[in-house]
Amino acid sequence: MTDDVWDGDEAGTGRLVPLYILVNGRTSPRAHDLDLATQVFALPVDTRRLEPEYVEIVKICANWLSIAEIGAYLHLPLTITKVMVDVLLEQGYLGIGSPAQEEIADLRLMEQILAGLQQSLNARD
Repeated sequence: MTDDVWDGDEAGTGRLVPLYILVNGRTSPRAHDLDLATQVFALPVDTRRLEPEYVEIVKICANWLSIAEIGAYLHLPLTITKVMVDVLLEQGYLGIGSPAQEEIADLRLMEQILAGLQQSLNARD
């Protein structure tokens, strides 16, 4: 008989909490439209109440990232990554979309560009 005692370290990774506890035993995301290519980004919210693994996801999502990239950067199984991202989406820590949807609208700049184009067209006439 051995004296094997679990010290909380999951597979020598330094992780103190098993992954299935972080996702409350969930095996799939509630949002059925999430796939590995889904792009997410961090929202400006306080993350002090989150587990360190969730905080790490929010930190690396300062720029747009796909769920597959998050899993790769953090060395997490993709299924767990999808569920963790889903939890963060539900709780308002992450947003979903694509970088092309990011609104870049400086109305004053757009008006200046339009005025310049109109002047250019009028100068040709």
